[in-house]
Amino acid sequence: MDPDQELRGFEGVCRLFPLPEVVLFPHCVLPLHIFEPRYREMTEDALAGDRLIAMVKLQDGVDWNVEEDPPIESVACLGKIFDHRRLADGRYNLLLVGMKRVRLLHELPKDRLFRRAQAELLDDEYPDEPLDSLRDELVDQFRNLCSREGRVEPEIARLLDKPIPLGVLVDLLGHYLGLPGSVKQAFLNESRVEDRVQSLIGILRVHLSATNEDRDESDSGFPPPFSLN
Repeated sequence: MDPDQELRGFEGVCRLFPLPEVVLFPHCVLPLHIFEPRYREMTEDALAGDRLIAMVKLQDGVDWNVEEDPPIESVACLGKIFDHRRLADGRYNLLLVGMKRVRLLHELPKDRLFRRAQAELLDDEYPDEPLDSLRDELVDQFRNLCSREGRVEPEIARLLDKPIPLGVLVDLLGHYLGLPGSVKQAFLNESRVEDRVQSLIGILRVHLSATNEDRDESDSGFPPPFSLN
Protein backbone atom coordinates (compact mmCIF):
# COMPACT_ATOMS: atom_id res chain seq x y z
CA MET A 1 0.00 0.00 0.00
CA ASP A 2 1.12 3.54 -0.79
CA PRO A 3 0.37 5.56 2.38
CA ASP A 4 0.17 8.88 0.54
CA GLN A 5 -2.34 7.44 -1.91
CA GLU A 6 -4.34 5.60 0.75
CA LEU A 7 -4.57 8.68 2.99
CA ARG A 8 -5.28 11.20 0.26
CA GLY A 9 -8.80 11.80 1.58
CA PHE A 10 -7.89 11.75 5.29
CA GLU A 11 -9.62 14.69 6.99
CA GLY A 12 -7.74 14.62 10.29
CA VAL A 13 -10.18 12.71 12.51
CA CYS A 14 -9.22 9.19 13.53
CA ARG A 15 -10.78 6.39 15.54
CA LEU A 16 -8.63 5.40 18.51
CA PHE A 17 -7.83 1.86 19.57
CA PRO A 18 -5.80 2.19 22.81
CA LEU A 19 -4.04 -0.89 24.16
CA PRO A 20 -1.30 -1.41 26.75
CA GLU A 21 2.15 -2.26 25.38
CA VAL A 22 0.99 -2.49 21.74
CA VAL A 23 2.76 -0.26 19.22
CA LEU A 24 2.20 -0.41 15.47
CA PHE A 25 4.70 0.99 12.97
CA PRO A 26 4.06 2.21 9.44
CA HIS A 27 4.33 -0.56 6.79
CA CYS A 28 3.91 -3.27 9.43
CA VAL A 29 0.96 -5.61 9.92
CA LEU A 30 -0.86 -6.16 13.20
CA PRO A 31 -3.40 -8.97 13.72
CA LEU A 32 -6.26 -7.97 16.01
CA HIS A 33 -9.14 -9.79 17.66
CA ILE A 34 -12.02 -7.41 18.36
CA PHE A 35 -14.51 -8.47 21.01
CA GLU A 36 -15.46 -5.49 23.25
CA PRO A 37 -18.71 -3.74 22.21
CA ARG A 38 -17.04 -0.34 21.85
CA TYR A 39 -14.39 -1.72 19.53
CA ARG A 40 -16.91 -3.73 17.56
CA GLU A 41 -18.70 -0.44 16.97
CA MET A 42 -15.38 1.16 16.04
CA THR A 43 -14.66 -1.62 13.55
CA GLU A 44 -18.12 -1.43 11.99
CA ASP A 45 -17.74 2.33 11.63
CA ALA A 46 -14.31 1.95 10.04
CA LEU A 47 -15.47 -0.73 7.60
CA ALA A 48 -18.40 1.45 6.56
CA GLY A 49 -16.06 4.38 5.93
CA ASP A 50 -12.35 4.88 5.31
CA ARG A 51 -11.26 1.64 7.09
CA LEU A 52 -8.78 3.65 9.22
CA ILE A 53 -7.99 2.99 12.89
CA ALA A 54 -5.24 4.64 14.94
CA MET A 55 -3.40 2.24 17.22
CA VAL A 56 -2.24 4.15 20.29
CA LYS A 57 -0.40 2.92 23.35
CA LEU A 58 -1.79 3.57 26.81
CA GLN A 59 0.59 5.57 28.95
CA ASP A 60 2.73 3.49 31.29
CA GLY A 61 1.46 3.09 34.83
CA VAL A 62 -2.23 3.69 34.16
CA ASP A 63 -4.81 1.23 35.46
CA TRP A 64 -6.67 0.60 32.24
CA ASN A 65 -8.99 -1.86 33.99
CA VAL A 66 -10.32 0.91 36.24
CA GLU A 67 -10.30 4.09 34.15
CA GLU A 68 -12.92 4.29 31.42
CA ASP A 69 -10.74 6.45 29.15
CA PRO A 70 -7.18 6.10 30.45
CA PRO A 71 -4.43 8.49 29.31
CA ILE A 72 -2.82 7.67 25.97
CA GLU A 73 0.39 8.59 24.18
CA SER A 74 0.39 11.66 21.93
CA VAL A 75 1.82 9.86 18.88
CA ALA A 76 -0.01 6.93 17.31
CA CYS A 77 0.11 4.94 14.09
CA LEU A 78 -2.77 5.30 11.67
CA GLY A 79 -3.55 1.89 10.21
CA LYS A 80 -5.88 0.62 7.52
CA ILE A 81 -7.93 -2.58 7.64
CA PHE A 82 -6.89 -4.61 4.62
CA ASP A 83 -8.48 -7.90 5.64
CA HIS A 84 -11.19 -8.83 8.11
CA ARG A 85 -13.57 -11.59 9.12
CA ARG A 86 -16.75 -11.07 11.09
CA LEU A 87 -17.52 -14.00 13.37
CA ALA A 88 -21.02 -15.33 14.00
CA ASP A 89 -21.24 -13.71 17.45
CA GLY A 90 -20.23 -10.25 16.18
CA ARG A 91 -16.54 -10.39 17.02
CA TYR A 92 -13.97 -9.54 14.35
CA ASN A 93 -10.56 -10.74 13.30
CA LEU A 94 -8.62 -7.98 11.55
CA LEU A 95 -5.34 -7.43 9.80
CA LEU A 96 -4.31 -3.80 10.18
CA VAL A 97 -1.44 -2.38 8.13
CA GLY A 98 0.35 0.70 9.43
CA MET A 99 0.13 3.76 7.19
CA LYS A 100 1.74 6.76 8.91
CA ARG A 101 2.59 8.26 12.25
CA VAL A 102 0.05 10.73 13.56
CA ARG A 103 0.24 13.29 16.31
CA LEU A 104 -2.97 13.39 18.34
CA LEU A 105 -3.85 17.04 18.85
CA HIS A 106 -6.90 16.62 21.05
CA GLU A 107 -9.66 14.14 21.68
CA LEU A 108 -13.14 14.87 20.39
CA PRO A 109 -16.27 14.79 22.56
CA LYS A 110 -17.60 11.25 22.78
CA ASP A 111 -20.76 10.68 20.79
CA ARG A 112 -20.13 6.95 20.35
CA LEU A 113 -18.75 4.11 22.44
CA PHE A 114 -15.22 4.47 21.07
CA ARG A 115 -12.79 7.37 21.31
CA ARG A 116 -11.80 9.70 18.46
CA ALA A 117 -9.19 12.41 18.08
CA GLN A 118 -8.15 15.23 15.81
CA ALA A 119 -4.76 14.34 14.41
CA GLU A 120 -2.06 15.47 12.00
CA LEU A 121 -0.01 13.19 9.75
CA LEU A 122 3.74 12.97 10.41
CA ASP A 123 6.17 12.30 7.56
CA ASP A 124 9.67 10.90 7.94
CA GLU A 125 12.29 13.66 8.11
CA TYR A 126 15.61 13.10 6.32
CA PRO A 127 18.76 15.26 6.54
CA ASP A 128 20.23 16.88 3.45
CA GLU A 129 23.18 14.47 3.38
CA PRO A 130 22.73 10.79 2.41
CA LEU A 131 22.59 8.25 5.23
CA ASP A 132 24.26 5.40 3.34
CA SER A 133 26.95 4.77 5.96
CA LEU A 134 24.37 4.76 8.76
CA ARG A 135 22.25 2.30 6.81
CA ASP A 136 25.26 0.01 6.29
CA GLU A 137 26.03 0.12 10.01
CA LEU A 138 22.42 -0.71 10.95
CA VAL A 139 22.34 -3.68 8.57
CA ASP A 140 25.75 -4.95 9.76
CA GLN A 141 24.77 -4.71 13.43
CA PHE A 142 21.47 -6.45 12.78
CA ARG A 143 23.17 -9.26 10.82
CA ASN A 144 25.65 -9.68 13.66
CA LEU A 145 22.81 -9.99 16.15
CA CYS A 146 21.08 -12.58 14.00
CA SER A 147 24.34 -14.52 13.69
CA ARG A 148 24.97 -14.47 17.44
CA GLU A 149 21.45 -15.63 18.16
CA GLY A 150 21.76 -18.39 15.57
CA ARG A 151 18.62 -17.49 13.68
CA VAL A 152 18.06 -15.53 10.51
CA GLU A 153 14.50 -15.62 9.29
CA PRO A 154 14.27 -15.62 5.48
CA GLU A 155 11.85 -12.70 5.39
CA ILE A 156 14.26 -10.57 7.41
CA ALA A 157 17.26 -11.58 5.31
CA ARG A 158 15.38 -10.53 2.19
CA LEU A 159 14.34 -7.29 3.85
CA LEU A 160 17.95 -6.30 4.59
CA ASP A 161 18.86 -6.59 0.91
CA LYS A 162 15.96 -4.54 -0.43
CA PRO A 163 16.54 -0.90 -1.51
CA ILE A 164 13.69 0.40 0.64
CA PRO A 165 13.79 3.84 2.30
CA LEU A 166 15.83 3.85 5.50
CA GLY A 167 12.89 5.13 7.55
CA VAL A 168 10.84 2.13 6.44
CA LEU A 169 13.70 -0.28 7.15
CA VAL A 170 14.28 0.86 10.72
CA ASP A 171 10.54 0.71 11.45
CA LEU A 172 10.32 -2.84 10.12
CA LEU A 173 13.34 -3.96 12.15
CA GLY A 174 11.96 -2.29 15.26
CA HIS A 175 8.71 -4.14 14.67
CA TYR A 176 10.33 -7.56 14.28
CA LEU A 177 12.52 -7.21 17.35
CA GLY A 178 10.51 -7.95 20.46
CA LEU A 179 11.45 -4.68 22.13
CA PRO A 180 9.61 -3.38 25.21
CA GLY A 181 6.57 -1.24 24.50
CA SER A 182 8.23 1.88 25.92
CA VAL A 183 11.17 1.51 23.52
CA LYS A 184 8.88 0.96 20.56
CA GLN A 185 6.91 4.04 21.56
CA ALA A 186 10.12 6.09 21.63
CA PHE A 187 10.82 4.97 18.05
CA LEU A 188 7.29 5.84 17.04
CA ASN A 189 7.62 9.31 18.59
CA GLU A 190 10.72 10.07 16.50
CA SER A 191 9.99 11.24 12.95
CA ARG A 192 13.66 12.11 12.28
CA VAL A 193 15.02 9.05 10.50
CA GLU A 194 18.66 9.67 11.42
CA ASP A 195 17.86 9.79 15.14
CA ARG A 196 15.64 6.71 14.91
CA VAL A 197 18.38 4.69 13.20
CA GLN A 198 21.04 5.80 15.66
CA SER A 199 18.81 4.78 18.56
CA LEU A 200 18.34 1.27 17.17
CA ILE A 201 22.05 0.94 16.39
CA GLY A 202 22.80 1.91 19.99
CA ILE A 203 20.50 -0.81 21.31
CA LEU A 204 22.06 -3.41 19.03
CA ARG A 205 25.59 -2.39 20.07
CA VAL A 206 24.82 -2.71 23.77
CA HIS A 207 23.49 -6.23 23.45
CA LEU A 208 26.11 -7.38 20.98
CA SER A 209 28.82 -6.35 23.46
CA ALA A 210 27.41 -8.68 26.09
CA THR A 211 29.14 -12.06 26.18
CA ASN A 212 27.27 -15.31 26.57
CA GLU A 213 28.85 -15.70 30.02
CA ASP A 214 27.21 -12.49 31.14
CA ARG A 215 23.76 -13.78 30.27
CA ASP A 216 22.31 -15.88 33.07
CA GLU A 217 18.84 -16.75 34.24
CA SER A 218 18.38 -13.29 35.73
CA ASP A 219 18.93 -11.69 32.33
CA SER A 220 16.00 -9.88 30.79
CA GLY A 221 16.08 -12.25 27.86
CA PHE A 222 16.90 -9.63 25.24
CA PRO A 223 16.57 -10.01 22.42
CA PRO A 224 13.48 -12.19 22.53
CA PRO A 225 12.54 -14.22 19.44
CA PHE A 226 11.47 -12.32 16.39
CA SER A 227 7.82 -11.50 16.62
CA LEU A 228 4.91 -10.12 14.68
CA ASN A 229 4.11 -7.93 17.67
